[in-house]
Amino acid sequence: MTDYLLQQGREDYWPCLDLVAPLHQDFADRHRMQYVVHREPMLPDYPGHWDSVPLLLDLVQREDTGMVLWLDADTLIVGDGDPRDVLRGYDIAMARHPGPPEHYNCGVLMLQAGEDIAAWLQAVLDRAPGTYPWYQQTIMNDLLTAPEWEGRVKTLPHEWNSTVVLRHPERCIIRAWHGYPGGPWARYEAMRKAAGQ
Repeated sequence: MTDYLLQQGREDYWPCLDLVAPLHQDFADRHRMQYVVHREPMLPDYPGHWDSVPLLLDLVQREDTGMVLWLDADTLIVGDGDPRDVLRGYDIAMARHPGPPEHYNCGVLMLQAGEDIAAWLQAVLDRAPGTYPWYQQTIMNDLLTAPEWEGRVKTLPHEWNSTVVLRHPERCIIRAWHGYPGGPWARYEAMRKAAGQ
């Protein structure tokens, strides 16, 4: 089985992807994961939020895929921990954010590959494009309220999606700039400082 660390970003996020690439490759190597980065729009007619969904769907449908760790382009691995240990016994893992309304944040997303996960992602995609501001994330959250997902979704500790604008702790495994003001360049600059560059 192959476990993946997956990222993607459109052109305005390429500096972020370049910044994190060596750090995330080191993390993937330490944890025997394959690091995969895509730079092209996957669904160019939809907002960039959607690009993760077909990429994830492709991976979880492969017979040799184990788990997939998705990281938005505005995330930076700053600590260490094995995502398989966190996901073990669950199919999906995401942190909860306050909203309103309170919701699972898919900027850091762990998935255990399988038919149910593929069907869930396909159902998300079938409901595209969704509505501003969270698009696919709102659809994911809505679908996860179905009875069949009870007990199968783990709430990640914030150390796995420690979000700057929510004042989550700096001591963490993954630092995130979701919702950081100023757009991609401001996020890049903040991430560069956090990376000590």
